[in-house]
Amino acid sequence: MSVPRPLAEDPRPNLYGLSRDALASLLSSFGVPAYHGDQIARWLYARRAFDPALWTDLPKPLRERLRRETAVAPPRAASRVTAADGTVKYAVTLPGGGAVESVYMVQRERVTLCVSSQVGCALDCDFCLTGKMGFVRHLTPGEIVGQVAMIQEDRALSETPFNIVFMGMGEPLHNYEGVVAAYRILTDPAGFGLSRRRITLSTSGLAPAIERLAREPAPPRLAVSLNATTDAVRDRIMPINRKYPIARLLEACRRYASATKERITFEYVLLLGVNDSDADVSRLKALLRRHSAKLNLIPFNAVPGWLDYRPPPRDRIVAIRDRLLAEGLPVSIRWSRGADARAACGQLALLPEVPS
Repeated sequence: MSVPRPLAEDPRPNLYGLSRDALASLLSSFGVPAYHGDQIARWLYARRAFDPALWTDLPKPLRERLRRETAVAPPRAASRVTAADGTVKYAVTLPGGGAVESVYMVQRERVTLCVSSQVGCALDCDFCLTGKMGFVRHLTPGEIVGQVAMIQEDRALSETPFNIVFMGMGEPLHNYEGVVAAYRILTDPAGFGLSRRRITLSTSGLAPAIERLAREPAPPRLAVSLNATTDAVRDRIMPINRKYPIARLLEACRRYASATKERITFEYVLLLGVNDSDADVSRLKALLRRHSAKLNLIPFNAVPGWLDYRPPPRDRIVAIRDRLLAEGLPVSIRWSRGADARAACGQLALLPEVPS
């Protein structure tokens, strides 16, 4: 396994983001017992102690060597913006260069951290601001889990249960290796020690990667951004559909649910005059009726000057939910959190307030 490096000017290998196995391998190359990798993982991820001098259960000569020959470079918060509802959006400086945004949310005392997996995004969904950045690069596992550690520290969450959603910048399954490696650190008892049921991965519909994820041991919960009921509309607003049309995507979802015995969440961003007609509602019910799934309706979060879409009126959104509930489909509305800080679904991007 290659060792991720921190800033370009520091040639030392970066320990942050390495799994226990990778840490053990590095230590073996030092000629020291591999079991010290477990100890280092606990210091890095469970205790969030980044100075080897503090790793007091390691021999002092090893600590000194680690300080000389390796680095510990997690992401850092560059700025914070707090919305009226208490949502906090972070601009995060990455050790590998560049920046992303992450979000802390609280709703009904339930804490959720929204993390990014890429700088930018290659999928170019027409209603998502991140896509306007284009794709820059994948994040390393350390740059992903470091967002969690950063928010834990900033919000004093040591004793507070929280959930993680891979719904920030980027398509998680496009960065498959990095995201799965980060997920393993998050769920490792010697890492963050989180239950997999507290982690949800959201995808725009990379069907083969969904099927690959189903073969992982103890995979995360899955959310799938559907957002249209016909291929013609989905082709236009989500170009990935031209490669993996709705039928192919739903087949991958069926395979995932069958292999994991987990109920998938489908997400449906409501766009006025695009996907909110009575015919759309009927087709949505028909598409999902054979799935053991639930549906989240998400009113579009406007970004004036960047995105031309609008959400339907509130009463129309409620009417769509009520009609689907009456037809037996488990459905809820995910009302915006943090929209005034441009921290809501589809609004994350390191872009100015309006195009120049």
